[in-house]
Amino acid sequence: MGIELKTDSDRLAYALAMNFATSIQQLPVRVDLPLLGNAVAELLNGGEMKLSNAEYAAQMRRLQEMLQEVENKKNADSAAILEAEKKFFEENGKKQGVITTKSGLQYQVLVDGSGDKPGPHDVVKVHYEGKLPNGQVFDSSIARGEPIEFPVDGVIAGWTEALQLMKTGAKYRLYIPSRLGYGAHGAGNAIPPHTSLIFEVELLGVKRA
Repeated sequence: MGIELKTDSDRLAYALAMNFATSIQQLPVRVDLPLLGNAVAELLNGGEMKLSNAEYAAQMRRLQEMLQEVENKKNADSAAILEAEKKFFEENGKKQGVITTKSGLQYQVLVDGSGDKPGPHDVVKVHYEGKLPNGQVFDSSIARGEPIEFPVDGVIAGWTEALQLMKTGAKYRLYIPSRLGYGAHGAGNAIPPHTSLIFEVELLGVKRA
């Protein structure tokens, strides 16, 4: 029989359990979950602590050292990724037709439009396809067969900047550095942290704010 949450007290207890479980899942070490559950129940019921203060402190130091090792590796990996990204944009910016803005956004004009440019608060209608640097498509309104509408200032910084450069009817290829995209956090499983993005965007229409 599953857990039933009938009262506010039940929901608070479950919320605490969720918080605790999330913290445990993020640890860089496997934990004996049955032992953990039994130990928590025993201690909350006044059971005797089986580690001395010195032993407890030693285990906490060990955990901190493991967490620091994970953080150090993450920082080293991030630095390597960002260095590779920097080299990519330096080389890409030398290609014919590629324009680099002050922010570091790069774009190519594939089709030059003739209509109005959107402002930061306008709503645009676009068709687009987004790729990772390895060519993998992670999102595409073209594949879905339906354009999308959204406010210019309601998307990643690279898009917000690029859309205001485009005239209605234009089609651009965008090269967006990770800092103008999803940054250090990435976006779910589709876009890893510190990932630059390549989009082909066609501006179909503009609705004034």
